[in-house]
Amino acid sequence: MTEPVLADRVRIGQLLSNLIGNALVYGDKSEPVRVRASTDTEFRITVCNAGDPIPPATMARLFQPFTRGDVRPHQQGLGLGLYIASEIARAHGGKIEVASSAQETCFTFAMPLDAGTPD
Repeated sequence: MTEPVLADRVRIGQLLSNLIGNALVYGDKSEPVRVRASTDTEFRITVCNAGDPIPPATMARLFQPFTRGDVRPHQQGLGLGLYIASEIARAHGGKIEVASSAQETCFTFAMPLDAGTPD
């Protein structure tokens, strides 16, 4: 059974767009980006991609403004996407966590179902 989610749908859409965009830029181009959403005691969205793991030095500052991984040719952006996504998560009473290994990198947004929409 799915539970209703009270959230700012525009901001959650922006959060998801930022996570998918990040996966497309930094992930292995020959592998798909996988997106899962679920509800139980929380609303959870997970975005995973194959590719090189995130280096520990980058991982430590990943959600800070103006932080970018290895810059790729023709890459645009200021390094604000993950920072903005984390601020949207925080405004919804949630958080974003990341796990990165040689097999895959996954960003997971989770918020309590009873958090409601931010002011």
